[in-house]
Amino acid sequence: MKSQMDSAAHYEQPVPNFTARSMKGSQEYVNFIPQSHLRIWYNQQIEGYANHYHNALEVIVCMENQYVVIAHNQTYVLNPGDILLIPPFMLHELQSKPTGSRFIYLIDISMLRCFQDYTSLDPIFMNPYLCTADSQPEIYQHIYDSLAKMADIYFSHDIFWETTIYTVLLDILLTIGRSHYSRHADEDNDSPGVRHPEYYATFASLLNYMDIHYMEDLTLEQVADYIGFSKYHFSRLFKQHTNTTFHNYLCHKRIQAAQSMLTANRNLPVTVIAFQTGFNNLTSFNRCFNKYTNCSPTEYRNKLRNEEIPC
Repeated sequence: MKSQMDSAAHYEQPVPNFTARSMKGSQEYVNFIPQSHLRIWYNQQIEGYANHYHNALEVIVCMENQYVVIAHNQTYVLNPGDILLIPPFMLHELQSKPTGSRFIYLIDISMLRCFQDYTSLDPIFMNPYLCTADSQPEIYQHIYDSLAKMADIYFSHDIFWETTIYTVLLDILLTIGRSHYSRHADEDNDSPGVRHPEYYATFASLLNYMDIHYMEDLTLEQVADYIGFSKYHFSRLFKQHTNTTFHNYLCHKRIQAAQSMLTANRNLPVTVIAFQTGFNNLTSFNRCFNKYTNCSPTEYRNKLRNEEIPC
């Protein structure tokens, strides 16, 4: 990434005059570069962005002054050099300062779900992923340099630029995943039945199982038995590994699916979506949905049905 002495003119979009946003309620329809699945820009806006979400991964690299992000009921004050990854479909608000700059990446990662390993990243991205020199000292510089490389490739307008950027993105996600699993495997190195790299294989198998069967009536006992652990040992390992409980993670998976269904099919009854995503009744669906999105499924859908507003 260039230094702050560089002119913003260096960061011209591959397509001229490509700056518009389009919204329906709180949903942003990301304008990727035509015939591509991503967009990167150098942002110096004084105005922020009201609470919104989109189906793209958002990466913010703060370059000058601070940038405030409110996501998943947490406030992140980014200082120069700090990196924040915001998962798809997560409501977030951006607040800029009177002066400052940052790089913003919007990337479609839906195609990555064809990789079995992708599901193993889900526990890491239940919340925004903050990467700073203090919070992730082992991998921070590599992540920062890789994002800088992505920006250089994007603004160079060279051939195969999109494919090259995705290869760098995959390396970033791989680095984050390996760091997470290695850390937790080392923390639990004395647990019977769990050894590195068996630790990763065990949890990768479990998460893929839940990704396939989340709409079924899964119980803690059932999934513990699936990987051959006692209920107590499984609960402890799952909380250590994901920083949440089995029940919360299962709700998270179901609400992700419900958000996607509410967005893709706006005429499908909410009750049908509730049962198709694994909830036994509408009350539990509404309660869980509100917990993760701060609104009910009906409110969420009504926001999507608002008139399109150009921004």
